[in-house]
Amino acid sequence: MRKADLINGVEQVTRALAESGLELPLVEVARLGYRREPVPGELLTRLLSALREYGLRAHRYTRPARLVAEQLELAALEQADTWSLLIAAENRAQQAFAFAERVRLATQYLPRVTGLLGQAGIPSVDAARRGDGAAEILTVQVIESPRRFSTPTRLATLLESLDALYGACAVLEGAEPGGLSVIACDSGSDKTFELMGAAPVIAALRALLLSVWDRVVFYRELPAAQRYRHAAESLPILGRIREAEAQGRMAREQAELLRRRIVEGTGRFLVSGATIPELQERAYANPRTLMAPAPKLLAPPLDGD
Repeated sequence: MRKADLINGVEQVTRALAESGLELPLVEVARLGYRREPVPGELLTRLLSALREYGLRAHRYTRPARLVAEQLELAALEQADTWSLLIAAENRAQQAFAFAERVRLATQYLPRVTGLLGQAGIPSVDAARRGDGAAEILTVQVIESPRRFSTPTRLATLLESLDALYGACAVLEGAEPGGLSVIACDSGSDKTFELMGAAPVIAALRALLLSVWDRVVFYRELPAAQRYRHAAESLPILGRIREAEAQGRMAREQAELLRRRIVEGTGRFLVSGATIPELQERAYANPRTLMAPAPKLLAPPLDGD
């Protein structure tokens, strides 16, 4: 699991537990049970309500959050059998205490652990993550095979393609073309890079990559090499360059160099086999299949795999 996914999963679980208010009624049921005192019906009603609220939130967990909840043995809190056990069973005090301890561990200590994994303390990066600065962050995911790792050439191809496309977008947006930075990298089943640049340029680059994806899907019946060429040569951004050239806002030589930079950069991005998270929202095709890397950019299988 990637570090970013783990942090997000922990945040989902701790938020669901906190918003449901589950810990307090569990502790009260356990305390009264150990004292052999009767449990008021009002308390059992509050416990059932908290369990229901947690179940509704847990139903929306992403896969990383689901795995975190399972590792903490919290998944049982979503099951009706557990609810009956906590409300009606003779040993409900022991059960309530055990679940209260797990909830407390998740809400009090897990955020501290994930805090050690985060990246903070750099004002420009923090502002970009919050979305309230002059910079913006683009996340790029490198599609990995379970048995074949990337070569250095593949990662270099990807980053060089993004640098070229960012520079082209910067020219069109009237910004500094050399302002792209790699601020973070992460790995799990896939590798992820976070790149930071000027907000309008990153927005233009993201839109460019989304338009690349639309055309890859459109030409999905073609062989990979033809699909990538047609996709690169039919991008809407090329129309902006033609328009700027026709209106005299861009010299012919500059327009040609910019077109070549975009087409070549797009081609290199495609053969490197990468996606961005926004592609997952366009679920009419599988990015892992259509955006797979060129085989020559993958290392040979490891011995024994």
